[in-house]
Amino acid sequence: MSEPLGPEPIRALVADLGDIEHSVDDRVLRAKSRDRFAQSPLLREVMRGRLADVYIVPATKDELRTAVASCARQRIPITARGGGTGQFGQGVPLTGGAVIDVTGITGVVGQRLGTVRALCGTLIADIDAEIRPTGWELRMHPSTTRKATIGGYLAGGHAGIGSCQWGILRDRGNITALEVMTVEEQPQLIELTGDDVNIVHHAYGANGIITEVELPTAPAWDWQELVISFPEFAQAVRFAVDVCESEGVLKKVVSPQQHPLPTLYPDLAPLIPEGESMVLMMAAEQSMPNVEDLVAGNGGVIRHRCAEGAGPYRLPLYEYTWGHSMMHFQRTNRNLIGLLALYPKDDLYRSIMRVCDEFAELGPTHIEMKRIDGGLAAQGSPVWDFAGQEHLAGITARLQELGLTIANTHTPTLLAGGMKPWARAEAELKRRVDPYGLLAQGKSDDQTDNEVTRATELPNSGWSYRLTGSEQNEEALR
Repeated sequence: MSEPLGPEPIRALVADLGDIEHSVDDRVLRAKSRDRFAQSPLLREVMRGRLADVYIVPATKDELRTAVASCARQRIPITARGGGTGQFGQGVPLTGGAVIDVTGITGVVGQRLGTVRALCGTLIADIDAEIRPTGWELRMHPSTTRKATIGGYLAGGHAGIGSCQWGILRDRGNITALEVMTVEEQPQLIELTGDDVNIVHHAYGANGIITEVELPTAPAWDWQELVISFPEFAQAVRFAVDVCESEGVLKKVVSPQQHPLPTLYPDLAPLIPEGESMVLMMAAEQSMPNVEDLVAGNGGVIRHRCAEGAGPYRLPLYEYTWGHSMMHFQRTNRNLIGLLALYPKDDLYRSIMRVCDEFAELGPTHIEMKRIDGGLAAQGSPVWDFAGQEHLAGITARLQELGLTIANTHTPTLLAGGMKPWARAEAELKRRVDPYGLLAQGKSDDQTDNEVTRATELPNSGWSYRLTGSEQNEEALR
């Protein structure tokens, strides 16, 4: 952690910036020193009042290099920022310094059969819009795709729309390449491919500023939005598992949500009969006969079907799933909270229902179906009224006793989060690209012995992944 900045380093930085867009206005700093962390009742207090000293908006990689070089000379901490849609506090400067907003560094810079490459600040929706006329689309995207940048998604995201078909971002082959900028007096660009992309992925920008991203693409099917109701949540879960285990059925999102959660969506609630649970789904048009058979076989009814984006509920259907779900829930009750629990791939249906039954008095269950490490899994938890960190810790412990693994999404630090492995490769790259320790201060596992970690930690085990070859070698050396 750095010492508090005096005025001289910021004045020197501002002088170096010249015509590069920047601001030291208090109102701008307050607005741009936050992301969507307030979605966590635990983070609302912990992150209050943490502000940058200067806000910078480079329009090109050359302007980014100028800003980064000056920060390195003046030893000014850097927090890289995309669309500000992160929910864990990744975009909040814990130690002041510079927030560098990359949303001006945009554009698709290359496309070939099966891949697309874009600059870090490009909106994810804009990438899909540009490549879709060629018959291709990104394999997955977050529910915030209309506002999130591709660099921010790779730096802080994990999975999303498409993960029920393709797996999570970390799964081998889901990130083709990353280019990162070092934080030195003369910043360099480093290209990472193969297993090395995961060294930087989901590291919150702690070991390199992502400047370009290359991702695999998939055929752009004609997607259908489906709102499906089931009299019992068990039927909804059975359908979700069945349709996701049907690997030939093309799907993009499968989101089971237990009654009364459907009533918390004013635009969707009229479609669901009173007392019933629902599954929100996107399926390719050619897979609809199979989907219809599975819905009927599990006692459900398709209450609404339309082409992607053509529903009467104002938003794309995926904006009622994944990270957007809690945002909708909290419009009714700001105190609602959940956990990012990973249900085991083995005996998935029974695992989901066991948790649902065990926590029936706590609150209704919301999960998202996804593939991970080559198998079908699910993530989510019951949704309940926040009653303090101690109560949250107790729920975490109970869920783990039932065989789930928990990633703490109520912390801005990687150590307390447990979603990102931080091992020798991550630490070595950080020392290489960030020799002064300026990037994402207080968030990487080299730096997380601080009050923020202690104020937000839970007894979560963190997620475990199938190790890559280099990680297996490192494990063998321990």
